[in-house]
Amino acid sequence: MTAPAEVLALLSTTPLFGGIAPAELEPLLADFRLRRFAAESYIFREGDPGDHMHLVTRGEVKISRTTEAGSEVVFAVLGAGDVFGEIAVLQENATRSADAQALAETECYVLHRQALVAFLVAHPAVMWRLVTVLSDYIRRKDEAYSDLAFNDIPGRVARKLLELAAARGGPAEGEANVTVPLSQRTLAGLVGASRENVNRALSRFASLGLIKLERGRVTVLRPEELRRRGL
Repeated sequence: MTAPAEVLALLSTTPLFGGIAPAELEPLLADFRLRRFAAESYIFREGDPGDHMHLVTRGEVKISRTTEAGSEVVFAVLGAGDVFGEIAVLQENATRSADAQALAETECYVLHRQALVAFLVAHPAVMWRLVTVLSDYIRRKDEAYSDLAFNDIPGRVARKLLELAAARGGPAEGEANVTVPLSQRTLAGLVGASRENVNRALSRFASLGLIKLERGRVTVLRPEELRRRGL
């Protein structure tokens, strides 16, 4: 179990609360509740009440929607230190706009809307930070739409692999190998392409020695060359 001090330290590194000293976040600690989720279980489903924010302390969480045709659109794959569900929490009587599914055994600390809103009202600086977070969210959505419009599938796959690897501590600049736990189905949902086309791109990158493919895992071996393919 994650200790209270570690929870506050982790929370202070998130985009929403980044830069705020853990001591200033202590009023939130009493309202956090630890929840555990088995692999492949749903944390919430689209249409559920949006009354809790989640902080991931261990595991992997997929945020996605299923279209009427049955295909999956994946918005994000999150890990320890990531927050999700905070946007719905800010709207009274909101419902979830996507599914959140644990991809592995996962632990989350959840915070009820009432406690979060009270904290924001009492801390205007955090409220302004929230505006920045939401603005960045909109910007990233615009970039995602541009990526779909202007980049081919191999380019989108390359960019997404590098993005996911960077979120795990590299390889943003260096050449250290980083393994990303990711199924081809989830990657296809992230880049807006069919699984077959994503498989072709991955196989091509593997044949060139840019990545290594294993069941449910992709290891980035030569990030600079992969980055050039994603331009």
